[in-house]
Amino acid sequence: STADDQYTLLYVGNVSETKGVHHLISAMTKLPEEYRLRIVGGGDVDRFRSLADRLDVLQRIEFPGWVQHDQIAAAYASANMFVHPGIWPEPFGRTVIEAMQARLPVVCTDIGGPPDIVRHEEMICEPANPDDLAATIQHTRSLNRDVGTANRKYVLDRYSPSAIGSQYIDLYDELDSSAD
Repeated sequence: STADDQYTLLYVGNVSETKGVHHLISAMTKLPEEYRLRIVGGGDVDRFRSLADRLDVLQRIEFPGWVQHDQIAAAYASANMFVHPGIWPEPFGRTVIEAMQARLPVVCTDIGGPPDIVRHEEMICEPANPDDLAATIQHTRSLNRDVGTANRKYVLDRYSPSAIGSQYIDLYDELDSSAD
C-alpha cells in the first residue's frame, strides 16, 4: 500500500498496561493493513514493542518515545484519529482535549472522564476489549461527517480558558451568595 492510503492512529501518554496500550496494539491485529499506529510517550516501550513483534504488527507501529511538548502538536497534526484505550477510571483526559483541539476524531473507552469529553456513544467502546476497540475505530473512520472540526469547536466552546474562567466566576458567585 502507498503512503497515501495509510490511516494513522495516535496514542499520546504513558506507555503502560494501566493505560490499555496492549489492547490498542492487539486491536491493530484486527485492523486492515493500511492502519498505522504511533505511540507517543515514555514508559515500558520495549515491552510493548516486543508485544507488537509477537503479534506481527510491529512494522505498522511507531514508538517515537517521549517527545517535547512542542513536538506533540506535530504528532496530532500528522494523525488521522486519536485513540484513548484506558482501562482504569482516569478523572480527566487532557490528551483527549488536545486531540480534539487539533481537529481529530477521538475514540475512547467507556471509563473515567474521557467518555464525558468525547460524548458520542458510537466513538466510545468497552475497556480491555481489542475487538470492540478495532470495530469502533473503523466505524468512526467511516462516519461521513467532519467529526474533527466539530470536536475542535466543542472543545473551544467548552474548555477554552475564557469558557472555564466564566464557569469559575459562576461558581464563585454561587459560593459567595450562599455565604451571605
